[in-house]
Amino acid sequence: MSRGLPGRDEAVRYLSAQGWLPGEVWRHGVIWSYGEFDVLVPDDGVADFAPRMRALTRCVGELERRSPAVVARDLVSGGVDVIGYRVGEVGDDISLEATADALVALQSLLLTCAGQVADEDSGARFLRPGMVGELLGDVGLQTASDPSGFDLFLPGPENPLTRLTAIRLLDVASLARQTANGINDAESFVDPQITDGLSALGLAERAPTRFALSFTWSRQVPRPDVTVDFPRELVGRLGEEFAIASAPLPSTTRTELAAPAVVEGVVVGIDIDGGHKVIVRGILSTGDTSTGRTRRITVLVRTAREFAQASALVGTRTQVRARGSFDGKQSLEAAENGFTVIDGNPS
Repeated sequence: MSRGLPGRDEAVRYLSAQGWLPGEVWRHGVIWSYGEFDVLVPDDGVADFAPRMRALTRCVGELERRSPAVVARDLVSGGVDVIGYRVGEVGDDISLEATADALVALQSLLLTCAGQVADEDSGARFLRPGMVGELLGDVGLQTASDPSGFDLFLPGPENPLTRLTAIRLLDVASLARQTANGINDAESFVDPQITDGLSALGLAERAPTRFALSFTWSRQVPRPDVTVDFPRELVGRLGEEFAIASAPLPSTTRTELAAPAVVEGVVVGIDIDGGHKVIVRGILSTGDTSTGRTRRITVLVRTAREFAQASALVGTRTQVRARGSFDGKQSLEAAENGFTVIDGNPS
């Protein structure tokens, strides 16, 4: 997915699969037609190969109502699925920090969904050890504006895990929306990690904001494109089941505190921007008090070993504890030996 333009053979395979028909040879290339649309597939090695191929992707994009960038990726990769995230309305001022947090939240959702797929299909031939942890390395990113957001490009048919992961995210997002809207009574079927991640996409800890997730599937293995929209009022309801009144910590817990802050919960994501960061969804304790509310805390761990240990726990229900200095917002810098597994098998 790193190349910007497809090669001739890739373009020919794609056009043929989509029903385009080859025609006459013209100027070191072949004209392909689909209805009223004509494109020129240039021969490899011609001097103006790049501009000709860009013209091809623009024309195909016009027909398919997709951007040339998405079409190019779909041709190059052998198929690409696009998950789009948009937050707020046109003209809204969404901070870079909020957008970055949303990116981490969506990455965490993908890892959670991939873990669920792997657990349910552990005997599938396409699965191999470490495949879930490698998923994000194959995902491309493109930012968007007005409204703010970004697109994630997932390798499609050539990587069954990413396609199944995207489908799982669509399914659980749709279910969570229905549940928050009171359409069904399926709360018990919505994983709290999913609900928490969707709440983070709606900037719930700042101010609940409308957002939408769009799913545009590779034309090489097509599915109906769909958008799941979360109005502001639904975003505010996503985390209600986790909110409880603030309360002092039990004395047994207070005596265990050896640092200014402690968070206990499950690992829902990782981030390598600015250090080894682990996203923990759990209850934060500062001093001898706790809000009692489940929230996402970004933990900066000290060692590569701790980071690797945390990476293996993404999407599991293994409980971890992180001790360290809290910045008063959502970040905790772990103390030495401050990240530990307290429940479950980390393997």
